[in-house]
Amino acid sequence: MVALLVYTAFCAVVVYFKAYVLPVAVVAVLLPLGLFLLTASGAPSARAATGRPLLQEQEISERPNVSAWEMLLKLDFYLLFLAFVAIQGAGLCLSNNFSQIVKAVSKNPAASSVGYLTVFSIFNTCGRIFIGFGSESLKARVNRPWFLAISATLMTLAFLLLHLGEALLAVSAALVGFALGGSFALQAVLVEEVFGPKEMPIKYSYIFCAPFIGSMVMSDLLAGFLYDMEAQKQGRAICLGARCFGVTFTVTATCNFLAALAILTVALRASHTYAILNPVLQERGVVSTEAARL
Repeated sequence: MVALLVYTAFCAVVVYFKAYVLPVAVVAVLLPLGLFLLTASGAPSARAATGRPLLQEQEISERPNVSAWEMLLKLDFYLLFLAFVAIQGAGLCLSNNFSQIVKAVSKNPAASSVGYLTVFSIFNTCGRIFIGFGSESLKARVNRPWFLAISATLMTLAFLLLHLGEALLAVSAALVGFALGGSFALQAVLVEEVFGPKEMPIKYSYIFCAPFIGSMVMSDLLAGFLYDMEAQKQGRAICLGARCFGVTFTVTATCNFLAALAILTVALRASHTYAILNPVLQERGVVSTEAARL
């Protein structure tokens, strides 16, 4: 807890003084890994806890159910983590900078973002509802990672559409809001299904660092830095024109395209796990995952 408070204070100082330089960015990204190790250092391994090898333990339980520490040693965790960083970081980047984006895209320093934020908020709620309940209703036929891939694809499309100007701002706001809400609806249950319910509170804490890191990297270090640099070139406080966020939109869309590929990789790698889970869920006719119940 002390380490987390110190890290939070560090990030607050970075944002307050706008110390957006490469060494600070590296520290901001690497420190959470140290927090992961610190938190998980006391977690017993599956072999130590049961006296049996991990493979044998999985064969007995018929599905992956690893500890938080063992999860950190798996490729699937980092693929999912980076995907959530890209998706949620992109969504928070848009919501945090919407006022500046609307003014820049419309080339009007007096343009209002209220209407677009309303659209974003409504579709954010719809994403949580439709992707959350939709993935639950279709779980016997469609594995849940595919729904996260849909969120990443929608986010990619939304940021590409932002290049086309003011006419598609509302559409982009709706797509980003829907994709962001859907990603939060899937976050806990995906971790529980892919890695098992063991030490779930710690696992969820790990994966929930993704939106924080994504927001800091994409909203502050990327969008904020490039916006301030372009505004300085224009010699005014409010940056106007496509150059203010053009690079940010392209980088964010690219990151989400790569996130979609990472999620598809997890979906294929976890197909055996879902082949075990889904027939059981179908036969019981009930929700059998703790995160889904929550």
